[in-house]
Amino acid sequence: MPTFSLNGKTLTVPPGTTILEAALPAGVEIPHYCYHPGLPVEGSCRMCQVEVERSPKLLVACATPVAEGMVVHSGSEKVERARRAVLEFYLLNHPLDCPVCDKGGECPLQDYTMRFGPGGSRYTEPKIKRVKHRKIGPYIVFDAERCILCTRCVRFCRDVVGTGELGIVFRGAQSEIDLFPGKELDNRYSGNVIDLCPVGALTSERYRFQARPWDLVKQEPSVCPGCSRGCSTVLDVRHLERKGPEILRVRPRHNPDVNGYWMCDIGRFETLPAVGRCQLRGPSLRRGEALEAASVPEAVADLGSRLATILDDDGPGAIGIIASSRLTCEELYLVKRLAADVLGTPHLDFRVRAAQGKGGDVAEDQLLLRTDRTPNSEGARRLGILPGPGGHDVAGMLRAARAGALKALLVFGEDLVEEAALPEAAEAVAALPFLAVWDLHETATARRAHVLFPLPGASEKEGSFVNFASRLQRIGRVVEPEGVVPPLGEVLRELALAWGKPFPPASPLTVWPEVAAALGGSLPGELPAVPEAGVALPADAP
Repeated sequence: MPTFSLNGKTLTVPPGTTILEAALPAGVEIPHYCYHPGLPVEGSCRMCQVEVERSPKLLVACATPVAEGMVVHSGSEKVERARRAVLEFYLLNHPLDCPVCDKGGECPLQDYTMRFGPGGSRYTEPKIKRVKHRKIGPYIVFDAERCILCTRCVRFCRDVVGTGELGIVFRGAQSEIDLFPGKELDNRYSGNVIDLCPVGALTSERYRFQARPWDLVKQEPSVCPGCSRGCSTVLDVRHLERKGPEILRVRPRHNPDVNGYWMCDIGRFETLPAVGRCQLRGPSLRRGEALEAASVPEAVADLGSRLATILDDDGPGAIGIIASSRLTCEELYLVKRLAADVLGTPHLDFRVRAAQGKGGDVAEDQLLLRTDRTPNSEGARRLGILPGPGGHDVAGMLRAARAGALKALLVFGEDLVEEAALPEAAEAVAALPFLAVWDLHETATARRAHVLFPLPGASEKEGSFVNFASRLQRIGRVVEPEGVVPPLGEVLRELALAWGKPFPPASPLTVWPEVAAALGGSLPGELPAVPEAGVALPADAP
């Protein structure tokens, strides 16, 4: 554990720690570009130069390990002169397009130039012109003029993803980042280069020119619902007077126990539009051949009346429930209470896909993606969203529906007909005397429903998910749903109370103590007290 001095402050750090790694947690700012804690050290940008006593020249802090008795100065006159010179070189050919650059307002080049750079430019020659707004992948646009050759993007593709699409071509002042011949930046994690790029050379085609950083009034921590990894994320929200709040960006949030510094392109660009917000504007009831809009009381009354008739005529064994593991733990717990305490049916399951069964969820690559594309299968398993004694699983319920033994099916958040691709699901759904569906979109299954309820999306509700590694993480309500989209718990509670059945409180906050007890482990007594990094649950489900 070497002890050294940094700007007069004595620090003791583990062996092998570099000066920059020691300075950052100690609150000492050493400007840097090429260094990133998730990438191999390059030492090419020269911004992090520091003065070390008895060293004949300045050293780069990112690549210099701390030694016992070392005395380091990060703000001496010699260091400041070197920083000004480095920044002057970076700005020689850098375009003055900060007002239109997506990085403007959150750009380290802007910030360091203001704090450490020269006040003016001595450069009078014409700037070198390079390619602008070149689309180099499905999601990424490249402006070579802005690039400072920090090589973060190159190292990410080469050393983290292993695909190596990017490299440096030409030499000297003509050097620039480019794709290898015949390549495209289309790996599954390409969006991470947007976060890594410190100067706006690599930008998101979808976010490009959509907003300024100061327009994003909220940066809310959340969890990606795109697969069982449950990557920790940040949702950037803009609020417009006419449109209201909208989520413009999804970024990874550093969590060493879940996703490190990264997230996949599916979670960044595709998942939120699919399951983040509800597209339905209210409940619907089937009248004749068509679904027509209805109020929540009307839809709940119709649901209760039809289920009561089936219970009286055929008993609870004629009702099945399929609950998606896209639901939160709190929603799943209430669905289970509906099955056990209100309907009394043993037919309950969440395993719509093979990847949701025991041993079916495996790593899809060497980084983050999992084969189970839902975020809460482990939570569903721990909460017992499984068939009771004599109960059917999903396939059994569909067979029973086709045979006429199952009279009613309640489907929460799953498209059995198209998305799940279950054999003969369409025939089974068509044979049902009664189908109730909760969903975000008018799916193929929803269009066959007799009662259709809107389901809040992942960004429109509070709750928790348990990922494949048994880590519970919390999500919060980031935006309000549009239209009449009641929380799932409220609908189920109204149904239970109409029959005089006891039912837990509908709010995720109030039902949390029961959920925490069912999940097991040392969970906080209140849902908001769950740390942003999550809580590790015991390896074995209770």
